[in-house]
Amino acid sequence: MKKLLAMALAVVMMLAVCVPAFAADITTDGGTGTAIIKTSTQTAGGEDGAGFTVTIPAENTIYWDAQSTSLTYTVTSQLGPNTGVQVTVDDTDKAYVMTDENDYTLAYTLADTTGITTSPVVNAQAFAYTVNVAEAAWNAAVVSEYADELTFTAELVAI
Repeated sequence: MKKLLAMALAVVMMLAVCVPAFAADITTDGGTGTAIIKTSTQTAGGEDGAGFTVTIPAENTIYWDAQSTSLTYTVTSQLGPNTGVQVTVDDTDKAYVMTDENDYTLAYTLADTTGITTSPVVNAQAFAYTVNVAEAAWNAAVVSEYADELTFTAELVAI
């Protein structure tokens, strides 16, 4: 049985070397040939080549009595055709909370909360959003340090 299996494998190996290579033949006296070169959508490590990065400063400062403060984040992307990145900034309660006591809050609103890239390939495009604190809110606030967390949501969209 082993001899029969060895002979069968030998025959299969001989047939494998008989398959012609698919390549352009150029004769020794000259000529031209063509070859197709394709790119892959995967990296050499087998990972998807498309992706994006949203860079958000970990901390931002709103100065006391500033009614409008513009803050920024950046988007870098390399995506497929007709695809962009949409980033939305939000906060459910829209109120700063005093850091040393939770008894006081400072209300604010957000503007320009959605940024969308207009190209699949973007190199650190900056987007601005605005934090607005009304004068009446500043006038009623206890002078202290307040803080709040914003939620940034990023998703792929058709452009």
